[in-house]
Amino acid sequence: MKYLVVLLLFFTIVVNLSADRGVQRLKMMKEEQRVALVVGNNNYNNLSILKNPINDARLMKSVLKKRGFEVIYKENATKNEMKKLVKKFAHKLKRGGIGLYYFAGHGVSVDGRNYLVGTNSLMEDKDEVEYETLALNYVTKKMKISGNRLNIIILDACRNDPFSRSGGGGLAPVSNAKGIFIAYATEAGSVASDGKSGKNGIFTKYLVKNLQEEGATIERVFKNTRADVHDATNGTQSPGVYNQIRGDFFFTLPTSNNSHVSKIKKPTKNSSFSFQNEMPTDFSLTINQTPSDAKVSITNIKPRYYDGIRLKKGIYNIKVSKSGYTTKRGNINLESNIEIAIDLEKKIKQINLKTKSSLSSSSLKKIWKDKDTDLIWQVKVVKKTNKFNEAKAYCKNLTLDGYSNWKLPNLDELKSIITEEYYSNAKSITKKTYIKKPLLDSMDMKYPYFWNLNTLKYSTKAWELGFHYGKDRGYYTNKRINGYIRCVVGKE
Repeated sequence: MKYLVVLLLFFTIVVNLSADRGVQRLKMMKEEQRVALVVGNNNYNNLSILKNPINDARLMKSVLKKRGFEVIYKENATKNEMKKLVKKFAHKLKRGGIGLYYFAGHGVSVDGRNYLVGTNSLMEDKDEVEYETLALNYVTKKMKISGNRLNIIILDACRNDPFSRSGGGGLAPVSNAKGIFIAYATEAGSVASDGKSGKNGIFTKYLVKNLQEEGATIERVFKNTRADVHDATNGTQSPGVYNQIRGDFFFTLPTSNNSHVSKIKKPTKNSSFSFQNEMPTDFSLTINQTPSDAKVSITNIKPRYYDGIRLKKGIYNIKVSKSGYTTKRGNINLESNIEIAIDLEKKIKQINLKTKSSLSSSSLKKIWKDKDTDLIWQVKVVKKTNKFNEAKAYCKNLTLDGYSNWKLPNLDELKSIITEEYYSNAKSITKKTYIKKPLLDSMDMKYPYFWNLNTLKYSTKAWELGFHYGKDRGYYTNKRINGYIRCVVGKE
């Protein structure tokens, strides 16, 4: 009997010590720093435009903030911007705690290494990928050397792979990521869905749902997410996880240990009490603006706007503005917590002529119909732009001499403005090429570059046509240059 009492006492001490350690760990988790870098890329210059990454990034930013994360956030980031953000992120991690990197957008794998694609990345073949994108290895290295307790990387990438025909699509398995928890939207070597319907991609949608479960470990969150995504896609997509961490992590922390919750005394028979819910007197306002660096201001109050600002019930005048974009104004009747998205439209820049006068239809008075081809040409050459989309937009919006269906010429139409002349002397016959005389426009350049609709799919390169020294140079230039614009009305 004596030994039984001693044994029970021993187990009681062990249980209590274990509970105390659990409470201490939970307290540490509540107090430690949480920092996240969230990047969402939709609008790619040289790859297919995606539907959901920015929506996914905004959702992640919102849910992580509610779970105590300080969030560094960027939409439509270039490769250099992504790299600078990682440096800023890693610097904060040196103070310890939890680091979380979330990226939604295009991702590619080359020779077993993974790369995240910036909006300006220009990749015509795999040899250019490592120079034009952000290596995932760079992110993991920066996080590891920070020396914080735990790091997490979540990639809702590999939406498609532009090089998949010469190799497997999607991202490659991760190596040398000791101490980091890495999650892919789909298994290594597979391609993730961008979401056929709804506001968010499938992976992020279910991840956000599961990480809000109180007391769920990170392993449980991603196990449940994997099951949800697998079911939602009929087995075509299953998130991949590479777990090399030690210790616990909860996105949503569990409540305190029951033994440390103050016990509520039962009221005596003579006691009486009455409680009513107190109605809120203020509400939070968050505006998710696009572009993300546009200025948001509330013009009828003095305090400056910030995400989640708390305001009294009432009507507030909102202004969202950025140079180069149309300004938007409106009123919000604040009667509850509100989070809304406001997108600004980019202004079409005016392109100057040689004379540097403002471009308008009134300054372009002449058109010329080529009887050989029945094509109608804009006589004046517009000089210059280095942006293909700007060149297309200019022709689309052009109205000239009663014609409104102007466009950039395709390559065959552009080549049709070349004419050849032959010169002979006693020794030889020389061929020279020229632009047809009505379209010469006093051009004296050696090799003019003209924008045309046959531009390479993954580049912003113009077509070069040389009309001097007997050469007809028809090829894509090897550098980004300012291309000339000359619009045409094609055959019906």
